[in-house]
Amino acid sequence: MALHITRVHQHDGWRQRLSPWLARYARAMRNAELEQMILANPDDPAGYLVYADWLQANGDPRGELIVLSERGTPEEREAFLASHAEAFLGPFAQRKPRKLELDWRHGFVRGATIGWKTFGKDREQCEQDFDAFLALDSCRFIEKLHLGPVPGQDEMGLGGLAAVIDNRKPATLRELYLGSVGDWDISSTYTAMPDCDAIRGLRTLTLRAGSISIGDIDLPELRSFTVETGSLTRPEIEKIAHARWPNLESLTIWFGDPNYGADGSIEDIRRILDGAGLAKLKHLGLMNCEFVDEIAAALPSSKILPQLASLDLSMGCLSDEGLAAMLAAKDRFAHLESLNVEDNALTNAHWPAARELAKNVVFGTDHDPDRAESRYVSVGE
Repeated sequence: MALHITRVHQHDGWRQRLSPWLARYARAMRNAELEQMILANPDDPAGYLVYADWLQANGDPRGELIVLSERGTPEEREAFLASHAEAFLGPFAQRKPRKLELDWRHGFVRGATIGWKTFGKDREQCEQDFDAFLALDSCRFIEKLHLGPVPGQDEMGLGGLAAVIDNRKPATLRELYLGSVGDWDISSTYTAMPDCDAIRGLRTLTLRAGSISIGDIDLPELRSFTVETGSLTRPEIEKIAHARWPNLESLTIWFGDPNYGADGSIEDIRRILDGAGLAKLKHLGLMNCEFVDEIAAALPSSKILPQLASLDLSMGCLSDEGLAAMLAAKDRFAHLESLNVEDNALTNAHWPAARELAKNVVFGTDHDPDRAESRYVSVGE
């Protein structure tokens, strides 16, 4: 499947059309000194209330919204939001996405879950609206974004949303999920990882799609990285294996089905098994993987295993042979708090012995004999 990523510079025309709107609604009173006080302690309402006094003195309605958020009733706050919807919500005041869940704290949006209709032709409009939304004063301190789906026809692409993030560079963003594929088969979807310069402070990143474009990864604050796909390619695996994320604690990779474009091998993850650049890693998921038997055989002698607290090998082609290789070195796994081997090509033959591989083993109950013969991963199409 071809990968089509809509980059922001392709939309100069609609940016020009939006500029009068942005000038009216995205421009707000700013006080850099008070903003820095908030950023130094973003959970402390005191800084926001000081900011509220300054905003009210300058005629900005956000000042009253902050006060209502701290001292008013939920009903008062919702009524005030509704009466100033265009200023506080921008395009979403008139064109609400199918799913819009906003977490308001101290008068600003701290988290947003946004999903548009699954099928249709108006993906560009959704990208425009998302761009205008991120430009709002309401999103000045946004920390969490959970995005998708967007409309599509023959396929569905989230790359345009990544491009918006590239352009806006939300400095306070800490968690990004990109993204939900809705009713689409995952093989008919694609996305892209935003540029690292745009998400420098991110702590948690999840990418979900059939085709995923990943650039060089340099995210010094990242703690958790997850890629969920049915067709991870060797270049993307290489980017993950060579990533610079010294504080990473959790790494989860779905590999996928060669019939849908997956083409990795155990040689591509040797750096991960060697623990290269992963000094703080505590959870490793090597999931939805066709070559998991080879991983099972390599894990006992790997450098990464002793530092792990949990290991997830679910959703793949792990066979009784692969599990037997782990059991032959069970002392190497005994320190694990949890091990997940469910949804694989196993039979029940090794279940009693498998309990000894970790303090908590998720084995699964309904193992399909056909799967043990045909060996397929859980997510491809």
